[in-house]
Amino acid sequence: MSAADTLFDAPFFDESAWRGRMEPHWFESGVAMAEKGDVDLVAIEDDAVTAHVTGSGGDLYVVSLRAPDGEGACTCPGFDKFGACKHQAAVVVAANLLDATGRGYVRERLARLRDGLALESKDALIERIVDLAKRDPQVLAGLER
Repeated sequence: MSAADTLFDAPFFDESAWRGRMEPHWFESGVAMAEKGDVDLVAIEDDAVTAHVTGSGGDLYVVSLRAPDGEGACTCPGFDKFGACKHQAAVVVAANLLDATGRGYVRERLARLRDGLALESKDALIERIVDLAKRDPQVLAGLER
């Protein structure tokens, strides 16, 4: 086993530290969300993880965390109020469940996206962005700034 394999076998986040940041039922809700598949790990870049988490009400939240014991944020109202949330717990659990292949896939995800977009014409990219803006008010607002 190589040093890289050992690195990938180690948990990404210190789960016990995260458990200590929030009420036990919040963390357990996050575990259930991760196990249910509500976490889409978007990127792992160095020690930073970005994910989209579908909340219990169906809303989509963006979570960003730094490993191992993590500064981070979530776009949910609970994070604003309490400074920690079940969505963060869900990302901690989901990231820790990844094996070396899964971590590699997530680490390369945005690079694959960039490579694919680089092959498209300027007009095709503009149309893709306009289509996204039509379907997502946040994309529209971000583009109008």
